[in-house]
Amino acid sequence: MTETGSARDLTDPRVNEAVWRAQDLLRAYATRDRAAIGGHLAHLEDDQLEWAGDVLTEFWNDVVDMFTGFQDSESLLLGVDAVAHSAPPEYEFAVTTAVRRLARGEATLEELVCGDEQQTRAGLHTLAAYTVAFLLLSLSPQRIEELLDRAAEVIGVLGGLPRPYSVT
Repeated sequence: MTETGSARDLTDPRVNEAVWRAQDLLRAYATRDRAAIGGHLAHLEDDQLEWAGDVLTEFWNDVVDMFTGFQDSESLLLGVDAVAHSAPPEYEFAVTTAVRRLARGEATLEELVCGDEQQTRAGLHTLAAYTVAFLLLSLSPQRIEELLDRAAEVIGVLGGLPRPYSVT
C-alpha cells in the first residue's frame, strides 16, 4: 500500500479523523453497513473531504496496481450496483448514476469523483463503492477485510493517531 495520507500531518486531529473516516467508509461498503456508510463523511468539512478523497484515491490506485488487466466492465457495473444498494438512498442513486455515466463513456472516474469543483460526498461515495466492488470481483469479503486491516495498520506506522471515534 502507498503511504496513505503521508503528505498530511497525521498528528493533526482533523487530518487524522478524515483519514480514518475514508478508511472506515471502505470498510462500511465492504461489510454493507448502511448506517456507517451514511455517517462516515456526514460531518466532515470541505478540507477534510479533500483529505478523505486523497486517501480513497490512493487506495483506488493501489487496487488498480494490484489487479492490472481487469476487463470485465459488466461484472463491475453489477458489483457496484450491489455494493451501492447498501448505501442510504441518496448515495445509492448518486453512485449508480455515476457508474452508468462511466460505463457509457460520458465521464471518467476522476471527473465523477472530483468534477470541476472540490470533491463532494457523493463523489467520494462513488469512489469507495467502485473500489469495493472492484475488490469483490477478485477477493473474498474476508480477504478484503484483511486488506483494510493492513491499510489501517499503515496509518499507525505513519504516525497517525488512533481513531477519534468508536466503531462497532
